Amino acid sequence: MENLDSVEQIGMVRRLSPDHWQKLMSACSEVRDVPARTELIRRGDPVLSSQLLLDGLIGRYVPQLDETPRQMVALQVPGDFVDLHSFPSRILDHDVASITDICVGVFPHVALRALIEDDMALAMALWELTVIDGAIHRYWSFRIGALRTLAAVANFLCEVELRLRLAGQSQDGQFRMPIRQTDIGEACGATPVHISRILRDLRQAGLCTVENGLVTIPDRHELRRVGQFDTRFLYLAAIADFDSN
Repeated sequence: MENLDSVEQIGMVRRLSPDHWQKLMSACSEVRDVPARTELIRRGDPVLSSQLLLDGLIGRYVPQLDETPRQMVALQVPGDFVDLHSFPSRILDHDVASITDICVGVFPHVALRALIEDDMALAMALWELTVIDGAIHRYWSFRIGALRTLAAVANFLCEVELRLRLAGQSQDGQFRMPIRQTDIGEACGATPVHISRILRDLRQAGLCTVENGLVTIPDRHELRRVGQFDTRFLYLAAIADFDSN
């Protein structure tokens, strides 16, 4: 577990000004470690706090009523507010679960409300984070609906690489992604067997290797071309010191 004073401003929360970051951290009640494959929120249950992911990976899922696999609708990386949109609604329409061991900062809604009632600019900054969260959801809909599986997996890997680089966890096209082929399949709408073939094809083409949780992308621009990846949905131009290329 991290100390509150040691929590770094990484990932999407880099969009916040230093003053807003300090104010936000004053509302953090605790920093909590959670094991992998733990359900954090079940859809429809009351939600009284929002969680900022500090380390690890979290999935958001829409469960299905029959025996077909659930659908992953978002992957959260360090620096993401996982469930900030539960603040006004107090419930979620999907499940939230850790994929890896994670560390989260917990922000009670009561404390967040006190902050934004006193600072409209901070309220707008947090609203902007939820707007980008919605943009990510729309981009995932594009990936599932418009791309064939090879392009969809390439697109997914490009997104994860970029967002982890923003969080300081990807360098020179290499990053840790200790998830299963089942997880990639849930994100891209494919079976684990199909994902296995796609990863083999990407490796043989010299575009990407995924081995023992380590992803290596030798040519980021070519993988982006194959995956039809466009960075604009993340609105990264607002982060002046970050190169999204």
